[in-house]
Amino acid sequence: MRVMETANQKAIICAAFSLASLTGCATLRNHDDPMTVVRQKFAAFDRHDTPAIQNLYAEEAVLNSPDYPELHGNVQIGDTYQRLLKAVPDARDEVQSLDLSGQKVYAQFFLIGHWMGSADNPIRVPILSVYTVRAGHIVADATYYDRKR
Repeated sequence: MRVMETANQKAIICAAFSLASLTGCATLRNHDDPMTVVRQKFAAFDRHDTPAIQNLYAEEAVLNSPDYPELHGNVQIGDTYQRLLKAVPDARDEVQSLDLSGQKVYAQFFLIGHWMGSADNPIRVPILSVYTVRAGHIVADATYYDRKR
């Protein structure tokens, strides 16, 4: 209930001062928005900005995937992204869809690039990730893909 009160208070403050600072109110509303956080994660991935990716995950975040049954904490998660980007130096994500349900964002995308940078080893892996976002950070990431591709 406290979160709802805080959100309502922010909305009232934004309405009262809308003429003075529209940008500030937009920042208050969008900072914790799960879709915004996940979009920032994909943008950071495409820039190969692992510190930004790490900062988008909460310190206590958990990531589960076929290759990493359970990573704990944003440092381990950041290190894993660093290794992935080293193995696929031209990696990028091609997002197909993002769907929001409460604090969960369901993302369907392809990981595209070339394994070890070799033109002879292209990869295109279909992936589904379910991100749980709280207070502007990803707290859980359940990612699914076929390891045999």
